[in-house]
Amino acid sequence: MQDTIIFFIPYIIVLVSYLIGSTPMGLLTGKITKGVDIRDYGSGNLGTTNAMRVLGKKLGLFVFFLDVLKGGIIIFLIRLGVFDNFAMFHPLVYGLAAAVGHIFPIFLKFKGGKAVATSVGIFLFYAPVLGLLGLLGYVLGVKFTRYISIGSCLGATFLMISVIIVYFVGPAEGGAYEWLFGMRRDLFLPIIAFIGNSLIFYRHIGNFKRIIAGTEPKSNFLQKHKIQQNVSKRSK
Repeated sequence: MQDTIIFFIPYIIVLVSYLIGSTPMGLLTGKITKGVDIRDYGSGNLGTTNAMRVLGKKLGLFVFFLDVLKGGIIIFLIRLGVFDNFAMFHPLVYGLAAAVGHIFPIFLKFKGGKAVATSVGIFLFYAPVLGLLGLLGYVLGVKFTRYISIGSCLGATFLMISVIIVYFVGPAEGGAYEWLFGMRRDLFLPIIAFIGNSLIFYRHIGNFKRIIAGTEPKSNFLQKHKIQQNVSKRSK
């Protein structure tokens, strides 16, 4: 019986990761702090940008932190050795499960967010330099275009390029900097990054259509000169 439980632990943790990812931090933060459903305002999205618009900058950043943590918490526990007695899957598998949960949350009838912050968390906890490079792409994209969607996709692109470089010339297994960059020839790195990128770009198709049509709202995040933003209640 004990051997059976031990065998299924890695699969159970994948499910736990998905459920963690499915937990709508933006929705819960809005309900608990201000008694509002952020889906009823602004863009209707559950992510950081809409949380900032509806709840304010501080609570929006708090939502960002929680969504990042969703992607990395199980990876962090694996790094700490909590599951050393079990034949766990590659740590990135659990991060991907959390990202899928964020996009398709069981608690919200599979209608979730875009998993940008959650994806950042995956790589910040697995290979911090890669996560920071993804954040750099995001910051540059938002700073120079004012579009969160462009920043998100540029960050994903920065990450993908960085992952490919690490795959070919990164630290060898057991190298001094493996924990910072990831490991050379670690096939899970490009595979998980590609899946994550595909999901992020797919979830932003509507945003790019609105950019082309000139109807996509711009963001004040990281901007010195603020513009008027619509945070009115959405029609049902």
